[in-house]
Amino acid sequence: MLYLAYIDVRPFLYLGGLALVLLLGLLFSAVVMGGARRGRVMFAATAAWTVLFTIFLTEFGPFVGQEAVVEHRLAWTVASEGPGSTAVVELSFTDHPGHHLWEPSADLAAHLEALGEATVVGRFRVTRDYGRMRGYDLIEVAGLRGWASKGAAGGTRGQPASSPWD
Repeated sequence: MLYLAYIDVRPFLYLGGLALVLLLGLLFSAVVMGGARRGRVMFAATAAWTVLFTIFLTEFGPFVGQEAVVEHRLAWTVASEGPGSTAVVELSFTDHPGHHLWEPSADLAAHLEALGEATVVGRFRVTRDYGRMRGYDLIEVAGLRGWASKGAAGGTRGQPASSPWD
């Protein structure tokens, strides 16, 4: 069975759009310019379509992959899933109730317990495409950069009123 969701349609969009742009260029050349300079019109139409397509419909445009570092206040708790298992740190956004992160990390748990503060500052690298968030990485918690982790997760409880990523 063929799954159409996994087919990249951008080459088809490019070729279909190019054919349409070339047809419109021919029409423009024939009607407005009386058939003169047909080659230049075709070259200009092809160049314009390629530039616009590259900017707006590929991952190479200037609006793709924009990164920013944002800070949020996080409340934390440490729990373990059983004897001999790694401590799981639950980080809750204080300004955006209902949003949580879970980091299974003994290093992070030890650092937070040594601090003894109820809330800490977390720094995130947020990646956006065309203004919409693609993803985020937790890069620092309470001054600690880099810790051993067995796969972090994030999620919500209930229906939060606001998002930390807006």
